[in-house]
Amino acid sequence: MAEFTDKPGYVFNPGPPPEVASFFRNKGLLPSFSFEDVEPQEHAVSFAVAKAMQVDVLEALQEALQQAIDEGIPYEQFAKELKPRLRRLGWWGVKEQVDPITGEVRRVRLGSPRRLKTIYRANMRSARAAGQWDRIQRTSRALPYLVYLLGPSERHRPHHQAKEGLVLPVDDPFWQTWYPPNGWGCKCHVRQITRREAEERGISDSPDIPMREVFNKRTGEIKSIPSGIDPGWEMNPGLYRQRQMERFLAGKLDGADPAIARAAARDMAASWRLRRIHDGSAKGAVPVAMLPADLAEVIGARTRVVQFSDYTAEKTRRKHGEASSDEFVRVAELLETGSVAREVSPNGTESLIIQNRDARPWRLVLKRTAAGDEIFLSTFHRTTMAKWRQLLRNKNVEMVRE
Repeated sequence: MAEFTDKPGYVFNPGPPPEVASFFRNKGLLPSFSFEDVEPQEHAVSFAVAKAMQVDVLEALQEALQQAIDEGIPYEQFAKELKPRLRRLGWWGVKEQVDPITGEVRRVRLGSPRRLKTIYRANMRSARAAGQWDRIQRTSRALPYLVYLLGPSERHRPHHQAKEGLVLPVDDPFWQTWYPPNGWGCKCHVRQITRREAEERGISDSPDIPMREVFNKRTGEIKSIPSGIDPGWEMNPGLYRQRQMERFLAGKLDGADPAIARAAARDMAASWRLRRIHDGSAKGAVPVAMLPADLAEVIGARTRVVQFSDYTAEKTRRKHGEASSDEFVRVAELLETGSVAREVSPNGTESLIIQNRDARPWRLVLKRTAAGDEIFLSTFHRTTMAKWRQLLRNKNVEMVRE
């Protein structure tokens, strides 16, 4: 099988990791007239090509790129096989097209060898980068740092060159925006390294990120993006997809068969994802249980999905070492069988406090967001029955379930 010829410093041979292929395969189709019509958030979850307004054209481009990713097809073969299909669809050369925003009929360039090369390179690099980000999250315990590296370009952009050799933890906010590629034709990349290598290279301080304002003449919007990054490339697509997946997954569990939802939540409570969040090597949230419908109603929640977040993880590690990642499989049983109290704080925040009656009981506290569309596990730890009885004497606490 052929290797990719457009390499950002690393090679996928004999084929790409599954994360790369799935990142691209799972994108929806988004017709667009201009690259300025599509935000980075949309690029992370949708496939769009400027002037590709017809679904069949987008499908042809996406299928060809997916095959190139799956089979390691170089650009020359990709273009040779795709060009006749685009000609048959009428998407080639200069033609008239209606701008959907202005209603103006304009002569625009559709397909061309130069455009195909840009489409190929931009999508290959973005898919590789997003796939790599997914692997980075899974392996961050062993390889907790990233180093920013330049690609094989003859000339480098000054802002990109200034980042060469920067060593930062995987979860540093810098990577939320400055995760390459960072522009059209950018060949920068990152390499995941051990703590030892990071210390040998020298761990950097998290840098300031100077911003600049850019004007989108298509929408009239002015927005701030990091200086040195091209508009439309100012977001880590892998990170955004991860966050969207978490929100999507929570929504899917709410609508699933109750038995399936409970089983899925229990599986995720024992997953690598929870372990990574718990030990501080990954950001985000993961479902761990389904709240019984009657308890969701008690606190006015519009969801039943209970999530464990990186914010809670930090507090759990610091204050409650006994709540190891292996213990989170207990959460679902506690919600089903434990005693439940409802607490209303002076500022109106509602919480559920659940505790079992073992010799060394476990206690967990659930809080919902102000909008009621998310429920988070606020704390999870060992306690005593004496502390439970003391809690119930609080005037802000009422018993819900014995």
